[in-house]
Amino acid sequence: MSDTENFNSSDPAREAYDTAQKTFEKMTDPAAMRDAQAAMGLDPAKMTEAFRTMTERSMEQSKEAYARMKTASDQATKTLESTLENVHSGSLTLSKRAIEGMRAQAEMNYAHLEKLASARSMAEIIEMQTSFVRRQIEMVTDQAKDMQQMSQSVAKDVMQPARDAAKKTNGQDAF
Repeated sequence: MSDTENFNSSDPAREAYDTAQKTFEKMTDPAAMRDAQAAMGLDPAKMTEAFRTMTERSMEQSKEAYARMKTASDQATKTLESTLENVHSGSLTLSKRAIEGMRAQAEMNYAHLEKLASARSMAEIIEMQTSFVRRQIEMVTDQAKDMQQMSQSVAKDVMQPARDAAKKTNGQDAF
């Protein structure tokens, strides 16, 4: 014997059960569902088409956003590569110039030692040493000015790709 047979037909619990069962059957009936959707102005065929259209539009927007992000990423990579090439080139140039300066100072020191070796008096040694220190200070000052100018030039060259990229970006719409 099932649980539903224990109820008698005039029992309020039985009436509630029967009402609930009828309501559930109406809610799960496909024909009743279409009627409810139609009553609300919703056509399932049109809803499917609207959903498809919305999905296609979303896919197109996603593809466009991806393309813009890929283009921006490619441009950023090119800018970074150019910047690193300029950094490498600039550091090589500065290193070469520093080595040239050290070589010039070493040659100057060697020539000074040769002159000192041929000196005949203490007065001549003092005169040679004074002259040497003056020339050395002038050389170091000139080298420092040269390195400063070169450093500024290298810094400008290193920053140029970033400046160009910023100009391009400012000229375009941001996404």
